Amino acid sequence: MPLFLGPQGVRPSRLRILRRDPAAHLTHETVERKGRGHPDTLADTLALRISRAYARYTREHCEGLILHHQIDKLMVLGGRTELSWGGGRFVEPVTVIVAGRVSRTWKGRALPVTELVTETVRDLFRELFPMLDLERDLVIEDRLTTHPGPGTLRESQGAIAHMFEPVSKETVRGYEKLVANDTSYCVAHAPLTRLEAAVLELERTVTSDGLRQRFPWLGCDVKVMAWRSPEGEIDVTACVPQIAAHVPNLSAYRANLETIGALMLEQLGRSFGPEQVTLSLNTKDDYERHNVYLTVSGASLSGDIGAVGRGNRVHGLITSSRPMSLEGYAGKNPRYYSGFVYSMLTERAAHRIAAETGHACEVEVISQNGAPLLEPWRVTVTTPADPVRTEALMRDELARIPELTEHFLNGPDWRP
Repeated sequence: MPLFLGPQGVRPSRLRILRRDPAAHLTHETVERKGRGHPDTLADTLALRISRAYARYTREHCEGLILHHQIDKLMVLGGRTELSWGGGRFVEPVTVIVAGRVSRTWKGRALPVTELVTETVRDLFRELFPMLDLERDLVIEDRLTTHPGPGTLRESQGAIAHMFEPVSKETVRGYEKLVANDTSYCVAHAPLTRLEAAVLELERTVTSDGLRQRFPWLGCDVKVMAWRSPEGEIDVTACVPQIAAHVPNLSAYRANLETIGALMLEQLGRSFGPEQVTLSLNTKDDYERHNVYLTVSGASLSGDIGAVGRGNRVHGLITSSRPMSLEGYAGKNPRYYSGFVYSMLTERAAHRIAAETGHACEVEVISQNGAPLLEPWRVTVTTPADPVRTEALMRDELARIPELTEHFLNGPDWRP
């Protein structure tokens, strides 16, 4: 039983192909989607956008470098509202606490971190919640620290000694040497099942800008939970908020639910057939007591709390019937934080292998702290496809890991 200490413990990368169908066990499924306005989704989206804004800024102003940062402890704290049919207001504001760590200087020059954070948070709230007065209803707290982590000694040298006050490229973490920052487990599968695809499409339809313009009462904090029985029954329960300013009374509220319910049933019916689908909406409502999903903003921003890592995985879903990483990927440095890079890697590789081989695929990548980022500690691909072809595709994806950073910084925007 060998024991390896420190750098001696960095083991060679190992890639394995398991030749079986990773979806063969799916006799039934449970699939969840937290909508774009859900506090947990908001937290992930903000962390991603702030990380991207910061990385873009430092690339442009710090000699092409992405400085060290991790915006992955962000929280959205709901405020207090007064609410009634036909209107409402925030009595106490929503608070966004942006926590983590960040480099605030480059060669002794201060960087506009707080300004970047504030602008990014306000942009998302302006996009999703135009009814809010951002000066009055939103508070943004920059709690990003520059505290060195464990293992930084007075005698330490190199990037770790200058992590938050870099003075040259050699003192920027991720450029001194490109190694994984942590031990992380990431996994993805492809293609999505019919139920997974239907849940994702349903929430995106209901919270789309086009539908919300058509129905001004429609909120964006929509949550969908779906279950498929072994016999093929599709049972869906969903929560759909309404915006009080556009709902004058309980009758209007119920009529709105019938309208959106019919639209959702029609869309689900196109995926599965109407006779297979049952849909329940807003099951917590109590009409006699006027306890309904009515909001000022269209989201649970009154009292509820969201945090990074508690929402959808990288593919936009929570799929308890599948192997799933609990890695909070959002907000982590997109150059060398393994929890982010390998989350993107597994998602892209799984879809490419499935598309090019025509077989279901599951990709699992485990990093070893301090090991070369381009050579993950353990890689396992599960698919009935030809193993030689599968291995070639996976090795090509590993070689293209740096592209993931560029895609995140310069590619199309996406939401968890």
